[in-house]
Amino acid sequence: MEPLSRVDKYRRRREKQKGGRALVWTAFSLLYIVIFYLLIYFVKVPADYTKRIGLEAGLFFLSVIFLDAYLQAFATISTRPVQKEEVRLTRPNPIIIGCWVVSLCYHLSIGLLSSMYLPDWMYYMGFVFTLALFLATVIHFLAYFAYSKRERQWVLEERYVSDQRRAYEMIRDNQSQYYWICDVMENNEEVRQMMKWNGFDRNLEERMYELQPYFQRTIFTNKDLDRIAGISAWLTNMRRIIEEHPNYSPSRTRSEELPLRSKRRGEE
Repeated sequence: MEPLSRVDKYRRRREKQKGGRALVWTAFSLLYIVIFYLLIYFVKVPADYTKRIGLEAGLFFLSVIFLDAYLQAFATISTRPVQKEEVRLTRPNPIIIGCWVVSLCYHLSIGLLSSMYLPDWMYYMGFVFTLALFLATVIHFLAYFAYSKRERQWVLEERYVSDQRRAYEMIRDNQSQYYWICDVMENNEEVRQMMKWNGFDRNLEERMYELQPYFQRTIFTNKDLDRIAGISAWLTNMRRIIEEHPNYSPSRTRSEELPLRSKRRGEE
């Protein structure tokens, strides 16, 4: 399982977004139509002057509150580094900001002019505009939350692939270290005696016995990674001890013929 390239990752994101975006817009359009129908046929603009002023004052302060909340929320969100194609989801939308400013100015003006005779459709228009703007703001927030959820999922997938690849590399390195130590013991009698006297030869076989079940594995858990890393650390320390032995002399070993070792030596 190879990690996805940036192009493949972006293509997957675009394909997932198309279906979900159309569904969200359809659902909110139907909801808005239903609310608009209920508003026109069941909600009447109050005839009393005081109630009309209270209605417009309430809509004015709601516009101020939603505009402030929108700016503060996305001002905090926008500090996160994101891909260029995702900027529109994590930055304040200037159209929404401008519409909220128009909304609060409109309700302020209608409230100040309520002493004059104004047709009911002006109140309905202001309320419908604010309602539509509120739904657009909610859609932007939901789009950001959906993006954040998908982003966390992609990060987990990339981390999983990276962990699996790291496990394979550690297993191959451990196998290489084991062959190197065995070859040195075979070619250097004093190193072999040092290993036997300290019980390192027995510990070496125990470590490889613990590693064998992972040779045929295709999936590794975090616990498996920790065990493999522990074996790798022990083998690395063992090799350092051997190299510091006064009678150790470097020689060509089987470990140098393993594919991973040959590749690394060629790169160096």
